Order: sequence, then structure tokens, then C-alpha cells
Amino acid sequence: MKITAKLVVYLTTVMILVISPILMLIWNHQRNIISEQAKIQAKTLFNMIVVTRQWVAENQDRIEPVPAIATKELSKYANKMSDFKFHITSDMLVNPENAPDDFEKRAIELFRKGEVEYEEIYYDKQKGKVYRYMAPLYINESCLKCHEYQGYKVGDFRGGISVFIPLKDIEKSIASNNTLFYATGFIMFSALLISIIILMHTMILKYLKKLSVSARGIINNKVVDIPIFDTADEIQELSEAFSKMYTEIIKNEEILKVKLKEAISGYLKANDELQIKNQELIKSNRFKSDILDSLSHEIRTPLTKIISYSDILVRSKNDKEVEEIAKSVILKNSKYLNRLFNQFLILTKLEYTSDNLKTETLNLKELVDKWLNFYSDEIAAKNISVDIDIPNDLYVVLDEDLFDHVLNNLIANAIKYNVESGKIEISAYKKDSVIIFRVYDSGIGIKDEEKDKIFQRFYRSENVKKRISGTGLGLSIVKRVIEKLNGNLTLESVYGKYSVFTVEIPEIKENTEN
Repeated sequence: MKITAKLVVYLTTVMILVISPILMLIWNHQRNIISEQAKIQAKTLFNMIVVTRQWVAENQDRIEPVPAIATKELSKYANKMSDFKFHITSDMLVNPENAPDDFEKRAIELFRKGEVEYEEIYYDKQKGKVYRYMAPLYINESCLKCHEYQGYKVGDFRGGISVFIPLKDIEKSIASNNTLFYATGFIMFSALLISIIILMHTMILKYLKKLSVSARGIINNKVVDIPIFDTADEIQELSEAFSKMYTEIIKNEEILKVKLKEAISGYLKANDELQIKNQELIKSNRFKSDILDSLSHEIRTPLTKIISYSDILVRSKNDKEVEEIAKSVILKNSKYLNRLFNQFLILTKLEYTSDNLKTETLNLKELVDKWLNFYSDEIAAKNISVDIDIPNDLYVVLDEDLFDHVLNNLIANAIKYNVESGKIEISAYKKDSVIIFRVYDSGIGIKDEEKDKIFQRFYRSENVKKRISGTGLGLSIVKRVIEKLNGNLTLESVYGKYSVFTVEIPEIKENTEN
């Protein structure tokens, strides 16, 4: 959408939002004006009738009809000669023709309660919208000549006169005034909008259009002449900045071409060298894409913490509390990095060692006891009971370094992810030259949707990553080791209850040469 269109839409919206409540106020005010005008006319008519009645009453000696009859006749005459009507009425009738209608009944009831006037606006089928007004009549001295026989006294409520006035002429006058008002408002708004658009075009848009043409020329790789506008305002500053930017672009483009040529030349030379070494680096590149990218991400956080807290330690100025916190963080992250690099070395060994594994005859129970003794403090701290079901004479022929890592990781995990006063069961036996090794723990368990993911590198379950430290490499290494040993690893777990890891590895024939 063009700026001019946006400006029209914006100003129109603002004017609508501003004018709408004002028009509502004017409309309500006009309704009040109509009511007030009608009321003024009705009260004037009522007062004229009262004055006429009073004059008739005071001149009965010279005038034949009594006030009530004179008022009745005037009412009939007004009904024939004009749009307005009036009616004298009472709830104590002498003449049935003066019986009150519903409006007059409501008014009389209120007059007896002390009200001095009553009014309503409603729709009449013949006259349209009408205004009804009624005020009370009270007995005075001149009235007693005709009404004393009814028991009235001076000041008593006698009845009232209601006035009926059509509102069509008043509304027509207001509507005519509104038409003029709306037409004037529309003309003023249109003039303002056109003035602003002309001003915008004269002072801003025509300059922006020229700059836009130059910009499109630059995009289409054309040589353009950037105009400098002598307006002594922001438009001039913009054109000067645009011209300077274009000059810099041309300059930098030439520099870029030279450097790109040099880079291409260097790239071609390097590419020739890479072609020669390509065969040597295939294995290394595969390892980098598979391991190092993930490893670098894992190293960054602890290394950053070590550097940060080392800096804090240097600048601590013998603040013992700060020093202890810094030492603790540095030690924790150093251990993490050491564990990470040890696991990385194992991964490297798995990646690059030949299929000829180093084999030894190993006592499986002794290997398990070694790691249980190594983690004795952790077991005691959690009050974990350990049940071992491994024959003392169960010997296996395996690569000790690789299988030792399997035992270490599975036992460490059974302790780390166990609960307080939990239980660990470790069992092993040999069946048809296959070693079956099983580790059970009564720990936190593993969710079904995470059972496959936990063997991926650097994956850690969401429910433990913030509470329990780890690298996320352990089980991925265990799986790789077992695959290297041509074995199989299975997992059985119920989340929140237990986990069981079962390892099945075919025994390797001992290599006497090693």
C-alpha cells in the first residue's frame, strides 16, 4: 500500500474514532433539545389556557359560557384548526367527555402525590412521534362559583389540562440543521485530507520517488546518478547519506572482486592439495562429523565456567566464600571434562582400532567387586542394598579395557539413578559360550518414548538432566562396545519403578599371541 493510501486510511480511521462519540453526544443533545422545545410549547399553551379560563371565570357576568365549557370548546376548535391538542380532565367528572385517558390517569395519580407536571414522548399512528404534557389545576376563589357544590375548597386539586404536540416540525428543523452540519464537516475533513496529501507529496514523496528510482537502478546493476536535494532538512540528509552509501558500495565492490580473485586462486591451490590428501582424511572427517561437533558443544559450557571462575578466583581478594564456590565449580567442571575426554578416548579407540581385539581370561565377579568397592561411598550415602549373583569360578575371555567400561558405566548408572534405600541386583552366567550379564536397579526408570534415545550420543533424559550430572555419552559408548564385541544390549524399564540392562556377549577365543 502506498504512503498516500495509508495516510487516507489512517486519517479516516482517526476521524471516525474521534467524531463517532462526538456525534453520539450531539444526537443525545438534540433529543434533549426536541424534548425541551416541545415542553416549552406545551407549557406556553397550558399557561394560555389557564389564563383564558381564569379570565372567563372572573368575567362570568359578561361572558355566557363557564370556564369548563369555554375550555372544552376551545379544545375542540384547536383540534380542528391546528396540529396541537389540549384536553381538560379530572378523576372527579362532571362531564363524561372529560374522562382521562391512560396518560392522564398516570399524571393525575402523580399530581395527588405532589408532582407539579408530567410528560411523555411516544409514537402516535396518525401524528407520528408526539409530546404529551400535563399540569394540575387547583381551585381558586373564582372557581368556587361553579364547583363549590362539589365540596371543593380554595387550593384543592381539581384536575388538569393535558397538551398534545406533534414533534415532526421540530425534528424536521433539527434534521435540516444536521444536514448542514454533516456537509460542513465532510467538506472540512476532505479539505484537510487533500491539504495534507498535497503537502506530503510536495515536501517528501516526490523526493522519495526519485531515490526509489535510483535504488531500483542499483538493484538492477545499472550505473545511476544519485540526486542530492537542496531542502535543508532530513530529505537532504537522506539523499547525501544514500549517495555516500552508493559510493562506498562501488568502492567495496572493487575491493571484493580483487579479494575474491585472490581467494579463488588460493582455493584452487588448496583444493589441489586436498585432493592429494583426501584418502588420508576420509576416516578423520567421518569421525569429526559424527563426534567432534557434538563434543565441542559439550566442552564449551564447562570450559567457560572454569575460565570464568578462575578469573573470579584471581580477583577474589581473599574472599574465602567466593574462593570456595569458585574452587568447587572449577573442580566439578574439571572432573566433567576429564570424564568427557576419557569417554572420548574410548570412542576414538572404538572408531580406529582394528577388529583384532586384545583378549584376556577374566574373573567376572572380581571385576564387579572392583567397581562396587570403587563406588562404596556412593552406595553407602544412598543406603543402597547390593545383591550379587555371580559364580566365583565364572571366567570369561574378553577385551578387558572395553568390557571394564561396560561394567563401570552400568554399575555407576545403577547407583546414580537409584533412589534412597534402593536396591541393586547384579547377576551373570554363561550359556553356550555366551556371557549373560544383568544389572537391575530400583531407581527412577526410563519413559517409553526415551528408551531408544538414551543410547544416542549426548542425549540425557529431561527428568534428570537438571538434577544429576552426566555427559550423555556413557550408554552410547556401552552400546558401541557391545556391538564391537558382537554382543547385544537390551533394556527393560518401568518409569518411576526400575530399570534392567541385559548384556549378551559371545566369548572370544583367547589370543595366545597377546
